[in-house]
Amino acid sequence: FNVKKSTEPVQPRALLKFPDIYGPRPAVTAPEVINYADYSLRSTEEPTAPASPQPPNDSRLKRQVTEELFILPQNGVVEDVCVMETWNPEKAASWNQAPKLHYCLDYDRQKAELFVTRLEAVTSNHDGGCDCYVQGSVANRTGSVEAQTALKKRQLHTTWEEGLVLPLAEEELPTASLTLTLRTCDRFSRHSVAGELCLGLDGTSVPLGAAQWGELKTSAKEPSAGAGEVLLSISYLPAANRLLVVLIKAKNLHSNQSKELLGKDVSVKVTLKHQARKLKKKQTKRAKHKINPVWNEMIMFELPDDLLQASSVELEVLGQDESGQSCALGHCSLGLHTSGSERSHWEEMLKNPRRQIAMWHQLHL
Repeated sequence: FNVKKSTEPVQPRALLKFPDIYGPRPAVTAPEVINYADYSLRSTEEPTAPASPQPPNDSRLKRQVTEELFILPQNGVVEDVCVMETWNPEKAASWNQAPKLHYCLDYDRQKAELFVTRLEAVTSNHDGGCDCYVQGSVANRTGSVEAQTALKKRQLHTTWEEGLVLPLAEEELPTASLTLTLRTCDRFSRHSVAGELCLGLDGTSVPLGAAQWGELKTSAKEPSAGAGEVLLSISYLPAANRLLVVLIKAKNLHSNQSKELLGKDVSVKVTLKHQARKLKKKQTKRAKHKINPVWNEMIMFELPDDLLQASSVELEVLGQDESGQSCALGHCSLGLHTSGSERSHWEEMLKNPRRQIAMWHQLHL
């Protein structure tokens, strides 16, 4: 047994040899498949035995093809294909149609009430995050009364099972007028008008007891921004007899001195009233006026449950002028004596105690 030493360097050798990798060859499409109208992938069918090639049937190739044809190139390269929906003139015309409202008017002489029933609305488009409702207003010599339906998810065809009841004396029918307004409410509780319909109640233009469709008139110009909007939430705690008002933020504040007010302090004064009597008032902290100030402040009032129905809350946004004096930038009022979103916000609070309900409200100068 002999051991020989070697000083030559030993080079490592790879024990595994990888085979050569070849790229796939481009497949050549058969001539029978090119421009074939019924060509499609059928992955669910059972494979069948190969059949002998047959010449193409002329009757199948001579039929009229109205859909798009996918042409497969012979070089095996598939280019991007854009498929467009077939143009439908009737569907496109419906996008620009004005909304319509279905209604039926009835009058009860014993109760002296006007009924608006069978309410249906047809709109050209709908937003999945919006609700809609119908608001009715009767104007006469003595004043006006309003009523509105409940909120329903807005669709292309929305139907209300409830109706509107408006008190109206019989002798005021010839001179009174009815306005039906279709309003929408988005997920931020912002209300807007989708269209309105004005009707006379003299019995000549709109017969009582007859159901019919009316085309709503939409405003051609955008509604004015006014003095801005304020976002707040209200809730009532029955066990503690407390009314909570949370001032969240405001946006698009406007005034005659907007340039001078930028950078000044802005606050909100909240006044609790019972009928016409002021019970208590509080004011939020001051925030820098950047057109969209943020407070996120809660104000609490002690209010018995039996006074809640006849109470209201008044809000006044205050700024500072050049001399440092307070000036009003806008105000709004919430309660059952108001109308629109201010009234609906208060009604939602009464229906849902112990629940914070937030809504946007328009400020008025």
